[in-house]
Amino acid sequence: MASGEDRWSHWLREGRYRGLSEAQVKRLNSSLNRVRNRTLRGARLRSGQRVLDVGAGTGLLCLEAARRIGADGLALACDISLDAVRECSRSARAQSLGVAAVVGEATALPFPDSSFDRVLTRSVLIYVEDKRSAIREFRRVLRPGGRVSVFEPINRASPFGPWNKMKVAPEIEGQRKRVIEHIRGNWEHERAMMAFDERDLVKHFLKAGFSEVKLSYEFTSAVRSMTHEQTASLLTMRGNPTALTYEEAARAVLGLEASEHLERIAVEMSSRPGRQTGAVAYLTARV
Repeated sequence: MASGEDRWSHWLREGRYRGLSEAQVKRLNSSLNRVRNRTLRGARLRSGQRVLDVGAGTGLLCLEAARRIGADGLALACDISLDAVRECSRSARAQSLGVAAVVGEATALPFPDSSFDRVLTRSVLIYVEDKRSAIREFRRVLRPGGRVSVFEPINRASPFGPWNKMKVAPEIEGQRKRVIEHIRGNWEHERAMMAFDERDLVKHFLKAGFSEVKLSYEFTSAVRSMTHEQTASLLTMRGNPTALTYEEAARAVLGLEASEHLERIAVEMSSRPGRQTGAVAYLTARV
């Protein structure tokens, strides 16, 4: 991590790629771009609009939004991370894009009422404990006729990590449980991420006063085989900025036994197919 860089910016730039092969990095970036494009389609951007990207990070949504609304529009990136905001601004300058960036929280946006035509957000509400307040803020800063487009993972629908539900040899099962308990006990945003689903999102947006709310829910569950390399990378991959990796937790809990445990887990995960489950929601709402 660069000297003084906060965890949010570091994860966006480097941490989420930790342990991934070059091919896996390409697949992850392709997936992020698909999410970006679909979220932007939901916003129905037009030339000259004022667009706010809440939780913009390093600019995945707002940089492309700036291209689509043109020089007559305004794309504004808002994030709690000063380092991420600075990185977004650097990227915008390098690409000659007109993006303004400010530090701010989703539950208390630093803008007057009715400031924007569109609000965008991707994987941000999962970190917000008070989702109702954030969604009310989206509604407050939108102009009449304004529109919000949101993407959120629905983590309640999937087990916590591929190692959470797996069956392992009895001699390492106790270790696995201790490692998972350590991860959960030190995960700052577990409740915010796990304690809501797509129905809660719809309810919050309706109660915030949006006149039209549409949600598309996508659930996938498939039995897949993984190579030893793939399973080993999953143990070192950081799924989000505020949770330990399985490897980090194992080393903290098991000490000198951690390396052998990690190898055993990787071997068992790759020795037989396992079920992988995930769910996401795309939501649009109009004032």
